[in-house]
Amino acid sequence: MRTSLQRMLTAFLTTLSMTALSNASVADDLLITGTIYTANDDSPIVEAVVVSNGRFSYVGSLEGARLAASGPVKEIELDSRIAYPGFIESHGHLSSLGESITNLDLNGVDSYQTIVGMVADAAAKAAPGQVIKGRGWHQSKWQSQPKITVDGFPTHRSLSEVSPNNPVFLGHANGHSALINQAAMDEINLSFTTTPPEGGVIVKDTRGNPTGILHENAIDLAYPLIALSVDSAKAAILSAQRHAFRWGITNFHDAGAGKTDIKAQQMLNDSGDLKLRVYTMVSAQDEALSDYWLARAPLIAKDDSRLTIRSFKAVMDGALGSRTAWLHAPYTDDPGTSGVQTFDEDRLIDIMKRSVKYGWQINTHAIGDKANTVVLDAIEAAQLAPYDHRARIEHSQHLICSDINRFADLGVIASIQTIHMSSDRPWAIDRLGQERIETGAYIWRDLLNAGVHLANGTDVPVEPINPLANFYAAVARKTLKGTPEGGFELSQRMTREETLKSMTLWNAFAGFEEDQLGSIEVGKQADITVLDRDIMTVEESDILSTNVAMTIVSGEIVYEAP
Repeated sequence: MRTSLQRMLTAFLTTLSMTALSNASVADDLLITGTIYTANDDSPIVEAVVVSNGRFSYVGSLEGARLAASGPVKEIELDSRIAYPGFIESHGHLSSLGESITNLDLNGVDSYQTIVGMVADAAAKAAPGQVIKGRGWHQSKWQSQPKITVDGFPTHRSLSEVSPNNPVFLGHANGHSALINQAAMDEINLSFTTTPPEGGVIVKDTRGNPTGILHENAIDLAYPLIALSVDSAKAAILSAQRHAFRWGITNFHDAGAGKTDIKAQQMLNDSGDLKLRVYTMVSAQDEALSDYWLARAPLIAKDDSRLTIRSFKAVMDGALGSRTAWLHAPYTDDPGTSGVQTFDEDRLIDIMKRSVKYGWQINTHAIGDKANTVVLDAIEAAQLAPYDHRARIEHSQHLICSDINRFADLGVIASIQTIHMSSDRPWAIDRLGQERIETGAYIWRDLLNAGVHLANGTDVPVEPINPLANFYAAVARKTLKGTPEGGFELSQRMTREETLKSMTLWNAFAGFEEDQLGSIEVGKQADITVLDRDIMTVEESDILSTNVAMTIVSGEIVYEAP
């Protein structure tokens, strides 16, 4: 009797399990109803979509959607929430974002003394010899300056006093400078006799001793202190993935990945743990790595993968905050320098010419107006015009007027970060002066009027990944505190419709993915970002208080707000 009952129970449970699995596999359709912005000019707003097998199978009216949905369907009613195409981060640093979550977060810290206190606390908890890492400080945003500075930057003295036994590496917010302490200098054998690498600066005091400040390629000297292993890179990427989903990001353009990062990305993609779409730019600073990838075809994501590797990232100059952005004329607040060139123009031209064989995209960091001119010259010299090259200039931040039409004529994408205007404009005028600010800084409208393709990202972790802050900066042209009341150079702002596209469809175009991503259209991948309010209609000031309610990638809910 007991055996018979056991057999009956087993048969019942098996049938129940198979039925559940069958129902789960049939119920693939997802019906989403409410206000849905599509970034598609033919039907910019719809009231329903149907998702089948990870793609949009219907986009239109609610009545039509109910007819189109076949078989079992899971329905999501947005109610007061609003849906948009999945936000695409067009320029960020993936593993650095993951690291920034666990390292000292120095963004928004308003004084050097506060940073010293944070390091002291970390040193008290750290094991002897453990490296203390942080990122995000910006001396131009401190309310008060330290008593001792060299070239406008702090020295290592206070850090060395509070952390004598632990190397300290603090990355600047712009990623182009770093501050290290004496223990770090001892670890990497940096002294007054050390010669800076080409394209790098070791700041020294009047006695010739290093101050702890490293600019541009000189940061590479400290690389042994901060280098990631494949395992730590994987952990950082997964941490960044969770953070990206929290902010409604469905696709992330990783601007300059090295060998370790790329291996970690490939392993996560192969294991299925990579749920975030990743569009990787191979770091062209590594010549051997560049040669390896240029000799083979790009890696393009399929339906069962999320990783695309099809572009390179070169770095032509530095950043405005450290006065290493390369300018045609000297800095207004330091006439002794015009910035730093950090990449060889002939090598850039060579990479561009070699990219044609397999269709690689070449994206070059250029912030200063001279750097932008030189990159445009390189694109012209490489004769890329006959090809669908979609070469990008990352940042395109400060330009001379004569270069605007060259972007359009050469088919170059201006990969901007509108949030940089909010963060940098209050002090950037000191670097560039009134005339250069008004005629060539953050000139998004001039670029659009010239027919230039724009892409828009945040440069995370240089800035927070928050896409709502980026949206606000584009349409308001104010700081995140809402100043000044009339905005900065308001004639250069973007409309809300343009800004939405700059964070979705235009970013997809910048990654050769506009046929698959970037707008809500039948046949495209079902990537959706849901917000708790309508950023296309709310008061300007309310944009910043908008929250991400849900993030969907290929029809899968990967984040939902509590």
